[in-house]
Amino acid sequence: MASSLLTESQRDAVFETIVDTSNAVVLPRFQNLSAGEVDTKSSPTDLVTVADREAEVRLSAALTSILPGSLVVGEEGVSADPSILNAINGDAPVWIVDPVDGTRNFANGQTPFCVMVGLVLGGVQIGAWIWRPIDAEMVLAFRDEGATLIETSTGHSRNLRVTRPLAAEAMNGFVSFKYMSEAHRGLMRQNARRMRRIQSIGCAGEEYLRIAEGRDHFAVFGRIHPWDHCPGSLIVEEAGGLAVIGGEAYGPRHVDGPLWIASSAHVLQTAREQLLDSTKETEALG
Repeated sequence: MASSLLTESQRDAVFETIVDTSNAVVLPRFQNLSAGEVDTKSSPTDLVTVADREAEVRLSAALTSILPGSLVVGEEGVSADPSILNAINGDAPVWIVDPVDGTRNFANGQTPFCVMVGLVLGGVQIGAWIWRPIDAEMVLAFRDEGATLIETSTGHSRNLRVTRPLAAEAMNGFVSFKYMSEAHRGLMRQNARRMRRIQSIGCAGEEYLRIAEGRDHFAVFGRIHPWDHCPGSLIVEEAGGLAVIGGEAYGPRHVDGPLWIASSAHVLQTAREQLLDSTKETEALG
């Protein structure tokens, strides 16, 4: 599917566009933002920077040029005009763009943050690119072709595979407590001690990559925006994991969570059971 939509030269052009955009407008602003270059959107903690806006403009122009007839659904564009999201329901290929994932980290001069691009056709993720600017690493995946990490500084590459621990106490995961329902938030915080490690690092793309690399094993997201999840979910799937909402595989048309990412069906079931257990025995642990 992806191979028939993008030629090898087009794939290379997407890769180069993401790296060039990051080097031109994202990295130069890291730890170098003035007060006037950071703004808020829906809330005081929902930040946007000049790097987010400029990167999305550059990426949008380049990506639609690489694939004529394609459209762009970007985080900043949708913030200004929510109707742009409707493109995902159409027939045209759609680029899903998160120009700076982990904006709060980036705005505070901290890591991790990344640049994410996904390609969707008919409501299905078929291509994904996540760029780690600080590490100069690109992780990419195409449906049914696997996931690959490329170290651009050395030219080395390797295929990614998830790891699948059997015991809950051996599982590392990510939970976005802030965006959970009130009932789930308290329960998950209380039960988190059952797992080896639970954290949130403020960058969904990096959380997906750590699962795909086998360093961590699951994640739970309460807020569902396609730019946060389309690229990473395909990368995890192509590395051997899964992404589900309810009983369905995740897709960019989903708008309600929670979204569960896991390295295996067993990890998914175990994480759900452990984190959502509301028995009296669990309550006594608090």
